[in-house]
Amino acid sequence: MYPIHVNLSGKTVIVAGGGLVAYRKIKDFLNEEAIITVISPAAVNEIQEWHSEQKLTWIEREVKREDLEEAFLIIAATNSNETNSWIASHAKTNQLVNVADHLELGNFIVPSVIRRGRLLLSVSTGGASPSLSKSIKKELQQTFSEDYETYLEFLFECRAIIKKEYPEACRRSLLRELTDSRFLSDKEKQNVYKQALMNKVDRNLASKTTKE
Repeated sequence: MYPIHVNLSGKTVIVAGGGLVAYRKIKDFLNEEAIITVISPAAVNEIQEWHSEQKLTWIEREVKREDLEEAFLIIAATNSNETNSWIASHAKTNQLVNVADHLELGNFIVPSVIRRGRLLLSVSTGGASPSLSKSIKKELQQTFSEDYETYLEFLFECRAIIKKEYPEACRRSLLRELTDSRFLSDKEKQNVYKQALMNKVDRNLASKTTKE
């Protein structure tokens, strides 16, 4: 399978099933600002609470074919293999479908994910070993600490300054310098470097104004 990251903001996501598997899937979708509809005769307390808080819509019945019509992404996570297979077979070819515990019936899989602000790491064993995937995820969580969240914001802001204000001839060396490990966990050095970039821009602007 080809790995991609999909923007789900404003997209319609249908989740068939209201158990723990569905709950785990939905938890990630909530962070993506997707429009989520859960269709299931019953649902765990967390899903019911999200419905009460209007974070999603819960329809308290079995899934119907028309429920799938406008979906961008479909999760088949009922406790019935027959129902899950039926959902996969009735999805359109241009829809994304994930079938819990029977990955071969869908056309995409949901990897284990580590988020550190703008940094997104995903791990998948292609269904061969979810346990190994979880183990690798734990290792990555230790390797990529929460320092990366601040660090990525620093990189993003500095890159924007460099690309907008600095000549192309010197951009590559400046962008490479940003990845120096000394910035990773030292917020003071990040602030000093970013301020230095801005100061140089201000000096250049002042010099240009004086000449004019």
